[in-house]
Amino acid sequence: MTKFLDPLDSAFILLETPGTSMNIGAVIELEVGEVTDPRERFELIERSIATRVHEIPVLTQRVVRAPFDMTWPILVEDEKFDINRHVVRAALPTPGSPAQFDAFVSEFLSRPLSPQRPLWQLLVIEGLEDGHAALVMKVHHALADGVSFAETFANLFDISPDVRVPEPRWEAEEEEPTVTTSLGLLRQAFGRVRRRPRLLVENVATWGSRFYEIVRAVVTVISVHGRRNATPDQPSIFEARRTSLTGASDIEKSFHRTRVPLADVKRAAKAQGVSVTDFVMATTSGALKRLLDDRGDVLKKDLIAFVPINVRGEGDTANLGNQISGMLVALHIDVADPLERLRAISSDSVKTLGEQRLHRAKIFQDVPRVLGPTLLSFGGKVLSAFGLFDHLPMANLLISSVAGPPIPLWLSGYRVTSAAPFGPLLGSFSLNITVLGFEENLEFGLLGCADRMSDLSVLRDYLFEEAKALISASS
Repeated sequence: MTKFLDPLDSAFILLETPGTSMNIGAVIELEVGEVTDPRERFELIERSIATRVHEIPVLTQRVVRAPFDMTWPILVEDEKFDINRHVVRAALPTPGSPAQFDAFVSEFLSRPLSPQRPLWQLLVIEGLEDGHAALVMKVHHALADGVSFAETFANLFDISPDVRVPEPRWEAEEEEPTVTTSLGLLRQAFGRVRRRPRLLVENVATWGSRFYEIVRAVVTVISVHGRRNATPDQPSIFEARRTSLTGASDIEKSFHRTRVPLADVKRAAKAQGVSVTDFVMATTSGALKRLLDDRGDVLKKDLIAFVPINVRGEGDTANLGNQISGMLVALHIDVADPLERLRAISSDSVKTLGEQRLHRAKIFQDVPRVLGPTLLSFGGKVLSAFGLFDHLPMANLLISSVAGPPIPLWLSGYRVTSAAPFGPLLGSFSLNITVLGFEENLEFGLLGCADRMSDLSVLRDYLFEEAKALISASS
């Protein structure tokens, strides 16, 4: 049976341009295990992944798009699937320093995934100076959001040094011939309409309802924006101002990571009555203030962060695809005292989370449905070609916080010692800061446009220092 991507999942495919990075994933380090020979270790990892890919169907499925994107994309089984194209091996030049590692990862994340194959890749990196090996796994955002990525792709790992036996393979019974080509997809769509013309009426009625909801939401945003200070704790999409952080990303990306003790962060957050996400945003605010001061930027308005929100129901974390909303949060960058800034951010988040969680989740789903695949694809190309993303900043950066696995993980008998996440760069965003709680640490992953964020390593250091300062101030 033909499996169409949901409109929101499809949007990450249709809006992709050469400069965007519609991938999510993690940079993972493994401790030195009993098998230290690099070639043997890689073969163990590759074999372990190969025997489990069938447990996560999207790992062996590729995306097929219709001509001119006249229908939503579909997922089909890749008959030429080759694990060697998805699990690859590389080594750092001696001495394998952290700076060399970050540069190597940056280059890997700058390369787009091949649309001719399943949209994921895992790079095994050897030659780290401490003898460890590292993995970089990137997955297209159309297949998963941060929550489902962390939950589902954990199936590739074990919860003890013992390697579990993979689940048995099974073949699904097809209810109709599977489409595998672009023209076949288009022929199938026309065939369905011909057999059931009423589909057109039903789709138009549904489209009208969703269009009305979107128009009403836009009118509400405009009216709120017109009433100055009517909702000072809820930034609108019109409030973000251009800064040196803002603008569509180029192809080349830069990646850096840092970490702070998770227990210290939780203790500080509890002492101030705030969440870990609030702590992350306050830390980011302080770090960005220092970075923009270094650049000589003069801010006329506050920085605004776009923060994705998980809208899954309880127990629904393992379902792939995107089930997200988002909220805009002012970073109160003008508040000098770190604790006052933290409390101000937390207060805003509490007031906006409930309203924006469900309301914007519906908008996120409805906008792609109303525009349709053809207009969505064409619109993204026009915005990119004319550089309009540089002039339409919805927010100044992306900040995402994902809960990590509550237990230790192993891969082929090697214990995972760290996992720094990374998120996408899309639209007008040139900076994404994603955090993941993993074992004893809160891991920060920073992905930025290589040109606009040439000082990303400085921001990384500022993040660490600001986090430590907040922890110390909360003691």
